[in-house]
Amino acid sequence: MNLNELRPGMEDVNLRVRVLRLDEPRKVTTNSGITHVLVEGEVEDETGRMDLTVWNERIEQLEGVEAGSVVDLRNCFITSFRGVLSVNVGRDSEMVKAEERD
Repeated sequence: MNLNELRPGMEDVNLRVRVLRLDEPRKVTTNSGITHVLVEGEVEDETGRMDLTVWNERIEQLEGVEAGSVVDLRNCFITSFRGVLSVNVGRDSEMVKAEERD
């Protein structure tokens, strides 16, 4: 699947993308009072660019990943916030540097 095929609400999405940017981890609190830690960034493939959000315990999968790394994203979900799409790596998702799998 390619980034230009993604729509809000999609689940179980598998992608191979290049990481363009990763921000420092930050805490956010939901309306229900639950605090999460997330890392935001940006990824691209041959069809375009999209925001990336890595949640909570999946942040540890970013070890060794930096701008320019190619990663496989498995079982991700797509959200839209203020009209901007984001690929989300959540509890049931996986992120692996592509070189490690090939």
